[in-house]
Amino acid sequence: MSTQARMSALEMLAMPKTHTLTKRQMEGTVCVWCKENLDDTCLRLGPRIRVADGGIQRWLPRACRPCTGKEAARVYRIHIRACARCSHRDYCPDSRALHKLALEYR
Repeated sequence: MSTQARMSALEMLAMPKTHTLTKRQMEGTVCVWCKENLDDTCLRLGPRIRVADGGIQRWLPRACRPCTGKEAARVYRIHIRACARCSHRDYCPDSRALHKLALEYR
């Protein structure tokens, strides 16, 4: 049995380059993609690491549900074209998780 930890679909979503983000986006008070204020229905996208000022910093991006669904759909489309299992219609667990996330937050 494999002891490898699997990434969640939220962790597979690409984040914008941190040097393009506002302070509020970095703090997680507004959506990391659209800059809209967040309410209690927002999604925590998991801890991320960035290199800044000669050191490593941890940041906690958050996003609104519509942007999360759009980004999950975008990453899913890229994934199924590049993944050997998915390109043969034998969808892998990662693609199924991304697809579910995209549908859930449309």
